[in-house]
Amino acid sequence: MSKKHLTITNIFLIGLLIILFLFSNNNTTVKFDSVLSSSANYISFALISHDPIEITSDSDFEVFPGTGTVEDPYLIEGYNIITTSQNGIYITDTTKYFIVRNCYVDALINGIYIDDVAYLTATVNNNTCNNNNDIGIYLWNSGISTVSNNTCSNNNYGIKLLCSSISTVTNNACNNNNFSGIYLRFSYGSTVTNNTCSKNNNDGILLSSSGSSTVSNNTCYNNNFSGIYLLSSTISTVSNNTCSSNNDIGISLSSSVGSTVVNNTCINNNRDGISLSSSGDSTVINNTCINNYRGIYLLSSSDYTVSNNTCINNLRGIVLDDSGSSTVSNNTCSNNCIGILLDDSGSSTVTNNMCSDNNDIGIYLYYSSNSTVSNNTCNNNSNHGIYLSSSDFCVVTYNLLQENEKYGVYSSSISDDILFHHNTFVDNNLGGTSQAYDSGANNYWYSTETLEGNYWSDWSGTGSYYIDGSANSEDLYPLDEPTVHSVESTTDKNQSNFTFILIMLIFPLLLTRIISKKTKKK
Repeated sequence: MSKKHLTITNIFLIGLLIILFLFSNNNTTVKFDSVLSSSANYISFALISHDPIEITSDSDFEVFPGTGTVEDPYLIEGYNIITTSQNGIYITDTTKYFIVRNCYVDALINGIYIDDVAYLTATVNNNTCNNNNDIGIYLWNSGISTVSNNTCSNNNYGIKLLCSSISTVTNNACNNNNFSGIYLRFSYGSTVTNNTCSKNNNDGILLSSSGSSTVSNNTCYNNNFSGIYLLSSTISTVSNNTCSSNNDIGISLSSSVGSTVVNNTCINNNRDGISLSSSGDSTVINNTCINNYRGIYLLSSSDYTVSNNTCINNLRGIVLDDSGSSTVSNNTCSNNCIGILLDDSGSSTVTNNMCSDNNDIGIYLYYSSNSTVSNNTCNNNSNHGIYLSSSDFCVVTYNLLQENEKYGVYSSSISDDILFHHNTFVDNNLGGTSQAYDSGANNYWYSTETLEGNYWSDWSGTGSYYIDGSANSEDLYPLDEPTVHSVESTTDKNQSNFTFILIMLIFPLLLTRIISKKTKKK
């Protein structure tokens, strides 16, 4: 190859490295390791048939190479173990560093079983543990361990850690296990990352009583129940995972207070993209939930923050059920049946959301009194922009309500003592007599402090604006100009990210072509 071609190739590679560096420092999730995580990166070479291995003391390691140090641990490597014994490889009561690597294990109960070894001494890497009747790889009371690049299929559990805290489970493929692909119990402070758990595990990844853990960059699809499930695992982080294609629930947290669910993608026929129950004081932010029954579902908690999520083409975009004192802000909820639903979730705030093109209602409050709905955009919904039912003492202000087929705001009976002011109504309920409906009691369609009402695109310019409904309400002080604040859509942010990605992908190619032309001229 000529020096000219080498130079061009080097420039192209440098451009790609720049992109990789930028992505590693950017919130955009791009899983360049997905190929590795799907196949566990198993090294193929001729394995040596071997009887089951049982090590019950440090001295038993002496038949294997290595010195037992961190730099040169004992190695159990390259064995093909197919046995009717209970365990294929069993290691217990040791204090020396060791690695189990590049083995194929099919045993009666457990493939690789590590029991009560000294912390920080165990590494299980690049093994295939299939068709074991219970567990592919099992660590019990063996903390600060590493389980990486393994393939575990057709077991009850692919990988199980019990009482093995501060461990790392990474780059494994766990498919078609009867219960869980990866299961951590009483294993606090652990990291589960870059794994693929799919194809009929009951749960792809399950953490039980394993708080302060991180579950990130995993791919979980086609599991029978949850792609990722945290139970009683408080103060944990679930980030940058993809849970798609027919999990019952993409990501589920139960009794996991103080947790963060961020930058996940949950798409395609999950019942719930993200579900949190009894998990108050938690944050759900920057997630994408598409084509589920419910995009984000919060149940029986308080003090949630649900922010900057994109929920599209779900039956319901975001649902708070019996989850008061929460904040729903800066979300994009479009092309759902209902964009945002608060059900028995009073004292909450719904603000700066984009709820457009939904098949029924943009924002719906049901038995959610003392709540504030402000600065939202509700456009082109097939029914109403904002709907209040049995929700007293609410404030609805500074919202943009435009081109909804029926009313911009609908306040049903038993929705009393509500303030509606500084909203902008444009071309709602075209052909009707009013852009809003009120059948409650003691509702005001203007600020009682400033005596300023709402903007109505069909107001005559003089007198009051009359509101449809049995309350016989009217806006006594209509505004001449709209006063709505701008809403920053997460869709716009995603579009900006997409543009950035496209530019950075094209840049190396353009640079290569320019230099190539200059080289030819010389």
